[in-house]
Amino acid sequence: MSNIRMRDEELIEGMKNRDRKVLAKVLSLCENSPERANFLLSKLEKKLSHLIGITGSPGVGKSTLTSSILDELKNKNVGVVVVDPSSPFTHGALLGDRIRMQSHATSRNVFIRSFASRGALGGLAPSIFEACDAFEAFGMDDVIIETVGVGQSEVDIRNVADTVVVVLSPDGGDEVQMMKAGLMEIADVFVINKADNPRAQILKSRLNAVLTMGKKEIPIFLTNALTREGVKEFVNALDERFQKMKENETLAKRRRQKLFHHVKASLRRELDDLIDKSEVKGLVMNKDFLELKSLFVRELCEKYK
Repeated sequence: MSNIRMRDEELIEGMKNRDRKVLAKVLSLCENSPERANFLLSKLEKKLSHLIGITGSPGVGKSTLTSSILDELKNKNVGVVVVDPSSPFTHGALLGDRIRMQSHATSRNVFIRSFASRGALGGLAPSIFEACDAFEAFGMDDVIIETVGVGQSEVDIRNVADTVVVVLSPDGGDEVQMMKAGLMEIADVFVINKADNPRAQILKSRLNAVLTMGKKEIPIFLTNALTREGVKEFVNALDERFQKMKENETLAKRRRQKLFHHVKASLRRELDDLIDKSEVKGLVMNKDFLELKSLFVRELCEKYK
């Protein structure tokens, strides 16, 4: 296990034996060598984990809420993917959201992994699909995916999670803000955090009115992530929803959509790598748009012959 590079057989065996050090190595492969990671994961049997997306604007308390959720999941094995924004200049990331989850850092039933967004849009990391597959191959019961603080158009979590939780703050805006397209449309569950704020009940009433106007039935929970008020009821509702999804084929449909988007993301990543190759970049000055487009498509097709 001390070798920097482990053989595929060692990694596969380590995942089967639930070796947390091996899981850490596989997650690193997901980020840095996704092709090898996908090959390894294809050799492993995967558990059907509940993929829970936690998203919302910056400052609504996503990380603190995630920590409170982990407090309620002490009898389960849980993987956590925390996506932090990368600098557009240095491409580095603080990876600081997990600081609010330090009380769970040494828990044997919890594995927390930070990922940098690396310039990916939509509030996620490029390797998010592989990371979820790795946690399922490790046998996690639940996988929580906390996105970066997102805006109204960053909704890629819908393509990954079985259940999307949109976290709102009582001071986050008015009815017009709630009716705008984007983030509000992807929610399977709403959580109004900071329930001790007097405006929380007002926001719930207004949100109910907006949902009624749109003929939508989406559950709304009031929580206080710091005191864990309302969190237990919220977590129980997530479990009930997952069981119903398995029974009524909703989960199977979401997983088919997830597979489709995983393929798209993988091909997009391959094309980005191809375009970034120096030998291809050198041809840019001598070709027009259509010639370049045809060149890249041919190169990609050639790779997958």
